Amino acid sequence: MKRWQKVGLTVLATILLSLSALYVFRREIIMFLLHVLPFMGETFTPEKWDDGGSCVGLTDWQCVEKKGFCPRGPMVRSLIRNHLAPGTERAKVFALLGEADGTSYGRPECTEWSLGMCSGMKIDYDSLFVCFDANGRVTEAGHVQH
Repeated sequence: MKRWQKVGLTVLATILLSLSALYVFRREIIMFLLHVLPFMGETFTPEKWDDGGSCVGLTDWQCVEKKGFCPRGPMVRSLIRNHLAPGTERAKVFALLGEADGTSYGRPECTEWSLGMCSGMKIDYDSLFVCFDANGRVTEAGHVQH
């Protein structure tokens, strides 16, 4: 193989590797922006959480709009890191979060609270889920898009 052919192959390989790295990097940025960033940025407080789920004083339409705009989502990271550690008692979780919206699909040991339309293209609702063991202690917590 001639020298110019080796150089050409090296340049081509470098370009292909750079393009594949750019694709992976771009994909990671998009995943971060659409599925991680909406769930961080605010410190959890029970008052802000309650307000995010409350429709007191709002019309039905205003309530739908409010809940669609992800009022609770930015607190999820803080909530999980600081209040929902494995082993936390069920009573403490419910004292912080109030009444749940239901159980997680196919997982009766997991309870969900609505967050609004937070992730992706903001066309599906997201929920905080908290799973408990037989003794009523947290086993895992996270968020899911429906």
